[in-house]
Amino acid sequence: MEIRRLRDEKQALQNEQASRQDLRTRLDEMMRFLNDLPCELTEYEEDYVRTLLEKITVYDDYFIVEFKSGIEIQIDE
Repeated sequence: MEIRRLRDEKQALQNEQASRQDLRTRLDEMMRFLNDLPCELTEYEEDYVRTLLEKITVYDDYFIVEFKSGIEIQIDE
């Protein structure tokens, strides 16, 4: 019973570590992409949007922007 519990715990830790590594990889990719951008964007760029954003969810009085890195921002306007 103890061995099974420890195996399950080990598996959970390995899954968590893999998830963190995946997030770290996505953040590194995003940082490389952002560092390669020109200093100032003055118009809409489809490639940038598709690279950075996962989805935008619109509600009646706010919307949520979800980046591919997993970060979400709520905008109340």
